[in-house]
Amino acid sequence: MQKGDQTAYEALFRIYYDKLLHIAEGYLGSEQEAEDVVQSLFLKVWERKHNFGEVTNLNNYLFTMTKNACLDQLKHEKVKDLFSKNYSEKKRAFQNQFIMDETASSILEKDLEKRIKLAIEALPQKCKNVFLKSRVEGMNHYEIAKALDISKRTVDNHISNALKHMRLHLKEFLTLFL
Repeated sequence: MQKGDQTAYEALFRIYYDKLLHIAEGYLGSEQEAEDVVQSLFLKVWERKHNFGEVTNLNNYLFTMTKNACLDQLKHEKVKDLFSKNYSEKKRAFQNQFIMDETASSILEKDLEKRIKLAIEALPQKCKNVFLKSRVEGMNHYEIAKALDISKRTVDNHISNALKHMRLHLKEFLTLFL
């Protein structure tokens, strides 16, 4: 293998792949991550084939490489999780601080109210009528259907479309509170 013999490399791969995969799965708990680690390991072995003559115990060498690669993967995941958690906490703290500030809250409330009105005005007329009867007047779907002489199913569709439209137009406000 040190000379670049692919047959020797393939034989090494066939002999050790399943064993190393089993070990990696034990460390990582995920078959997909284990496959990624073991494939990367075999790529390293091929890239470092010229140093292969220094290996005295092939079994130990491959098992140690697998263990170290898995530990590196676990450290990497831990750092990613920590960063994600810290980012989420900081974002939430900033949003809470912004909302608790009375002036900022007032500005936010006025801006939201303005955006809601604009989003409602952008609805098609029939959809807007149904939506306003539901959300402003507090009518249920059956009452709206009877008042507008349309089917309850049509009311359901208008409300559904209006809510999708509102979510789209107010998405920046929705993410502020999540």
